[in-house]
Amino acid sequence: MTTKTVSAREITAMDYCGVEFSAVESAEGSCWKWQLSILNDGFVKDCGEAASQAAAINQAHEAIGEGLRAHAIPDPEASLSRLTSGVLHILHGARSLPSGEAIALLSPFLNAMRNRPSGTDGLADASAAAVGALVQTLETRGVATDDLWEEAIEASLSFVNEIAPPPRL
Repeated sequence: MTTKTVSAREITAMDYCGVEFSAVESAEGSCWKWQLSILNDGFVKDCGEAASQAAAINQAHEAIGEGLRAHAIPDPEASLSRLTSGVLHILHGARSLPSGEAIALLSPFLNAMRNRPSGTDGLADASAAAVGALVQTLETRGVATDDLWEEAIEASLSFVNEIAPPPRL
C-alpha cells in the first residue's frame, strides 16, 4: 500500500488482485471516495462513495471482483475436469435409467470431447471412445452390457485421475 499526498489530502493507492485502486477522504470529511481502473479489452472505470475508509475499500474490492469475473476467460481444463467427474457420476447411476435419459446425460461429455484434438491424450481418447461406444449401443439396442458400462467407467476414471487436481490435505 502506498500513500501519496495531493492537495493537502491523503490518497491511498492500493492493489487488490492486481488492480490498483485509490480511496480518499472527501474535503468535508463526511465520506470516503474510491476509484479503480481496469484495462481489459476496453477501459473499465468505476468509483463510489462510502461512509468509512473500510467500507470504501470493501466496495472497491467488490467492484474489482465483478470486473475481473466479467472479463474472465474460462479454463477449459477445469471445465473438462468437472464434466469428466460429472460423467463418472452419471455412469455410476445411469444403468437404472431408460436408455434415452442415459444418452441425454452422457451427450454433453461426448460433445466436449469431440471438440478436443484427438491423439494428444490417450486417456482422454480412451474415455471418449468407451463412452461413445456405450452411447452408440444404447442408441441402437436400447440396452448395453455390464462390460460396456464398466469399460466406460474405468476409462473415464483414469482420465479424471489424470486431469483432476490432487486432493488437498
